[in-house]
Amino acid sequence: MSALSRPVSGAGASFPGPAHAVDPARATRRPARNPASTAARSAITVTETRRLVIEDPGLLMHRAWQIARSDPEAAAELGYEEPYFMDERQAFTLVLADCGGAELGERAEQLGLRVVSAATVATRTDSDSLFYEDEQIFGQS
Repeated sequence: MSALSRPVSGAGASFPGPAHAVDPARATRRPARNPASTAARSAITVTETRRLVIEDPGLLMHRAWQIARSDPEAAAELGYEEPYFMDERQAFTLVLADCGGAELGERAEQLGLRVVSAATVATRTDSDSLFYEDEQIFGQS
């Protein structure tokens, strides 16, 4: 028997996951939901925004050319074809399409970019009212 499927009780039942995840002695109970408590809850939309600066245009362009050469079909969908002449805006667009926003922020330095600031804003979906706001400003390193 593996460590991931041990019997929980003497009944011989087993569940996937570590034994502590199903320990009945450590189980907690949530309060019962009723229609009144459900109505009081509201949905929240969280938006994270990173402001970036192109620190090394050559590195950004190099990475964009690598992406275009390794996946010419995806590059063609964004309007790039051989010989891949592009400006900084086009290179950034191609890198963003390849990485996605979250990964782009995490790998900014490797791509010739620098994160200047990061802002998090949470709003209530039903009323668009501000629920939470935070902004971090990063100095030049």
